[in-house]
Amino acid sequence: MLGASIGLLQFGLGGLFGRQAQVLGAGTDDLTALADLAGPKDLGVDDWSGIRLMCSDCSHGRPDDAHDHEPTSNDAVQLGLAGSEADLRSCLDSWLADRPHLTLAELTFLW
Repeated sequence: MLGASIGLLQFGLGGLFGRQAQVLGAGTDDLTALADLAGPKDLGVDDWSGIRLMCSDCSHGRPDDAHDHEPTSNDAVQLGLAGSEADLRSCLDSWLADRPHLTLAELTFLW
């Protein structure tokens, strides 16, 4: 499911909840393994690393002169996740247990 943004939208519209995770140290093989774990459980996983999010001021084109943002880490992968909290947590815990080189830096509820 990795890369299936439309799938995440459908999950959200279907009543399942979405989250965003920031994972440090994940490579392509790690992300493929997560997708392989999530797929049979009907969980959505999408790599959002290429998406640049803007704050409201930047989005509306009205930041002041002192307005600035911290640069994002090159080591961080942003993931969009869809499914029930318990199922997502179980999937992430299993995935991370086999990958001690990874760090789940953030897990945020979106909708």
